[in-house]
Amino acid sequence: MEIRDVYLWLYGVVGCSGKTIEKIENQCNNLKDIFDFSVKTIYNLEGVNEKTKNRILDLKNRAYLDDYKEKLYRKKVLYTVQGDSDYPGRLFDIYDSPKVIFYKGNIERLNKNFSIGMVGSRKPTVYGKECAKKISSELSGYGIDIISGLAIGIDAISQKSCIDSGGITFGVLGSGIDNPLPKTNIGLMNRIVECGGAVISEHGIEKDVKPYYFANRNRIISGLSDGVVVVEAAEKSGALITAEFAAEHGKNVFAVPGSIFSDMSRGCHNLIKDGAKPVSGIIDILESYEFMNISAASKKDKQSSVQQIIDDESDIIVSVIKKHGEIGIDSICEFTGMNINKVNPAIEKLKLYDIIIETSAGKYSLRI
Repeated sequence: MEIRDVYLWLYGVVGCSGKTIEKIENQCNNLKDIFDFSVKTIYNLEGVNEKTKNRILDLKNRAYLDDYKEKLYRKKVLYTVQGDSDYPGRLFDIYDSPKVIFYKGNIERLNKNFSIGMVGSRKPTVYGKECAKKISSELSGYGIDIISGLAIGIDAISQKSCIDSGGITFGVLGSGIDNPLPKTNIGLMNRIVECGGAVISEHGIEKDVKPYYFANRNRIISGLSDGVVVVEAAEKSGALITAEFAAEHGKNVFAVPGSIFSDMSRGCHNLIKDGAKPVSGIIDILESYEFMNISAASKKDKQSSVQQIIDDESDIIVSVIKKHGEIGIDSICEFTGMNINKVNPAIEKLKLYDIIIETSAGKYSLRI
């Protein structure tokens, strides 16, 4: 039997974890002959629990494997195993590297293209949403792929913005490939596949979802990425787990700073204290790699185009907003000394050209 079939059978049919497969492989001369192993050989395996040993013996039949493959085919689920040419090579370097990856879509780019992981709060503020949209969109404009976890909030916003900008994104599920969670993102999952990306999972089909799956999938998000950006995160946000994995994997960790009064920014601020690079624009990300010349030119062009848009009155308003971070229209009138009849049109113009955003009713801040 081919080794890829052995991996698929042990993982999908028997239900072994990657670590258990590794233990079995280390104790057997030729894992491809596992169907020929004696009862004694199976029961003498060290570090493998009795339940797993019994399942190996009970299900040691090619028919079970063929049935599993048929189910994968009917559900249009593809798979790749360690040793296959299309297996994402970056995953070899992570803890508990998956022996099998299940997916829908096209995973070839995972071995070729530069990618950035983007994660954050499931309940982002307006500021966090706008930051995720902007960063994802601009990174996609450089041909950089976005890796995220298809969770509601920052993950989904980043991936949707990537697609809307014509980019390619990959979603890593914390559930089985045939049971994508949350259900509200199934439409996004389909768009990811349709637009040239892929949705992947280390969990096969017909598997119960365990709570720890969602934390574990963060190591895969980090593993597939050349760096990880945390857009917005509370002090105990799950997104910080991805950042921890990225640091362990030797990847660049970036964090978007926010208001000192916002609980949703505390996680990012703590990351920055611990050495993460603060992000005030994508140039802060690009300059950490080999994109500095491109990013500098882009920044110059953008500044030039913005200067053409902003007149004297708008420039004054931008300066006030920049100084105060977030400010209401009444305060803008007060600090600029301008009449509201002049401020309102200027505000609308600045919003139209994406220079400022409305963070909440009547309050404005600069886009990063």
